[in-house]
Amino acid sequence: MSELARFAVRGVIEGFYGTPWTHAERLDMIDFLSRHDYNTYFYSPKDDLYLREKWMEIHPDAAYREIDELIRATQQGGIRFVYCLSPGLSMEYSNRGHSDRLLHKYRSMFDRGVRYFGLLFDDIPMHLLHSEDVERYAHLAEAHVDVTMRVWEAVSQWSDEVKLVICPTQYNGLGKEPYIQHLGLHLPVEIDLFWTGRFVCSPFLTDGDAQRFQKYTQHKPLYWDNYPVNDLAMANELHIGPLRHRDPELWSHSAGYVANAMSRPECSKIPLITTAAYLRDPHGYDPQTAWEQAVIEVAGPVDAAAFMRFADNVQSSFLNEIESPAMMEALLKFRFQFLQGDRREAVMQLQALFVEMEESAEQLLKGMTNQKLAIECRPWLEKYRHWAKVGQSAVGLVEAGTSGRLTQAAYHLLKLKQWLKRTERLPHKVCGQVMKLFVEAVLQEVRKPT
Repeated sequence: MSELARFAVRGVIEGFYGTPWTHAERLDMIDFLSRHDYNTYFYSPKDDLYLREKWMEIHPDAAYREIDELIRATQQGGIRFVYCLSPGLSMEYSNRGHSDRLLHKYRSMFDRGVRYFGLLFDDIPMHLLHSEDVERYAHLAEAHVDVTMRVWEAVSQWSDEVKLVICPTQYNGLGKEPYIQHLGLHLPVEIDLFWTGRFVCSPFLTDGDAQRFQKYTQHKPLYWDNYPVNDLAMANELHIGPLRHRDPELWSHSAGYVANAMSRPECSKIPLITTAAYLRDPHGYDPQTAWEQAVIEVAGPVDAAAFMRFADNVQSSFLNEIESPAMMEALLKFRFQFLQGDRREAVMQLQALFVEMEESAEQLLKGMTNQKLAIECRPWLEKYRHWAKVGQSAVGLVEAGTSGRLTQAAYHLLKLKQWLKRTERLPHKVCGQVMKLFVEAVLQEVRKPT
């Protein structure tokens, strides 16, 4: 691969809703990013009050000490530290005093060595909120251009190294929407614009869309990819599958690529390793190979096989519609062999699969080398173990029923219903619809008149 085939910005943003990472987790993540050839870390946890709700107030002394340590860690690791503020919930754009407070917080970070700043207007209403702003501006985009230019004119005087990135309020679509088009056409190209693609969570990112965005806005998009983040409506999904469906030529039509991580930093490392592989070599990137290597690195060689068996059943995300592919194949094979071949062998093989499933779950829950990963995955691992119990009960019912052992069949039917009820109480997404469909097929056979 040519050295030119590289994303200029290869970043991770702590930009999720939910409990922010701890200071220790941030330091660990910065070290991780440095080792995997990322070059940018965006400090922007949504639930840090001093970045969003209390953006006008200075950070407490303890927070400043931690930020100082983060800055030093990024400098040592060759990582850009981007300090982001999200003032849109309460900022009066026409109020010079508010702009001054914004600049005061940026300046405090500049004096600590920060040269990269984010001004984020995401997840706020698309209309002006204050009467003074309504009188002064024709629309929200005009207000955002005004305050952005005030900030840019000030910070660009501090140093030639200073960089500013904006997250628009409308951050997805085609790029020709009135708000984003106005923003792009009225801001200098030196200011990057975050963009998530056609959707908030985009199943595909294409170089064609990137080129259209640039045509409409006169800016190359800086991609904010909402993967592997799993906050809000995605909270029951565990996004540990590999990055998929990002065009290999995206690097040449964008200002860079930034992955929004999960609140679970150890889990995030698995998809982030695959993303790093894509960013290093977008043309040679193979999701499955990168994923297997990532699991070995994060879960460890001893637990990698068991973890992959588990991970194959928790791939639900907007990037992947095929859930539990290995299990689905095994169930289809069982059905064919049970109906057309050796019934006893079919039952034994399926029972062995569910026993192995339970053993993998127990290994990962109780003895996993990477205990932090085990703790973060626990709700999904518990559901995985429950489905193993459901599967064993279902196979026991099939085996006893077809052998004419009605008492044992009744026992397995009771156990199946008990385990199914317990499993369905757990909200986390494991096995998609695959196990539900299998169990329903078994129960339909039981209901058939003899």
